[in-house]
Formats: sequence, C-alpha cells, structure tokens
Amino acid sequence: MKRIFYIALLLLAALSVKAQDDSFKKDVNELIKLMGVTEQTEHTREDKILSVSPENEAEFTKKLDSLLVVYNQEVEKHFLEKYTHEEVKEIIKFYNSPLGKKFSAENKSYITAYDEAKSLFYEKMGDLQYYVRVGKYKTEE
Repeated sequence: MKRIFYIALLLLAALSVKAQDDSFKKDVNELIKLMGVTEQTEHTREDKILSVSPENEAEFTKKLDSLLVVYNQEVEKHFLEKYTHEEVKEIIKFYNSPLGKKFSAENKSYITAYDEAKSLFYEKMGDLQYYVRVGKYKTEE
C-alpha cells in the first residue's frame, strides 16, 4: 500500500512539473510574440526571399522555412534557459504596458535601421581593409 502511495505521489509531482513546463513555454512563446521576434523573423524572411531569383524562390523558401523552425526553437530554448518563469511574466507585463507596446511597435523600423547601419559598416570595413592591404583607398573609375 505504501508503494502505491509513493508511486502516486511521484506521478502527481511529475504531472505537476509537466504542467508548469507547459505554462512556462506558453508564456515564453507569448513573450517572443510581444517582443516582435516573430515580426522580425517574417521581415527578414520576406527580404531574403526577394533576393532570390524567381526560378529558385520556391526551393529557397522551403529550405528557409525549415531553418526558421530551428531558429524559433533556439529562441524559445534561450528564454527557457536564461530566465525564470517569474522573470518572463514580469517582462510580459512590461510589453503589455503602454511603453512596452510603443517599444515593440517600433521593431520593424529598428530592423530596417539596423540593416542599413550594418550594410554601411561592412561597406566601410571593406574600404578600410582595402586600404590596409593596398596602402590607399579605392577610387571610383
């Protein structure tokens, strides 16, 4: 009888942990959406698809989408490992506040500004590397 009681107690504890894990994952996925990660990913996805020739678009899109599944799993894993459930709940409260909503509404413009700044950085870095190798800056011909 004691064995049955202990087994039932262990089973109940395991089910409770599973329910907490599911709740934590649900909150993490809500946070990911509130932070605009999904929107950022879609923006980047659309941008990458536009850079592919039309004849390769279908195959590229299929492979890109399979990579995005892995990416989304890694983002979820990051939050599950780096934050407690209580911390995630607090961050969700921020994103549901007026300031949090304003902040997340700007995500798309932030991505555009970041992409432009990154392109400029790499362009200038290329010029600098050319100067270091050759001893002079490139001139337009």
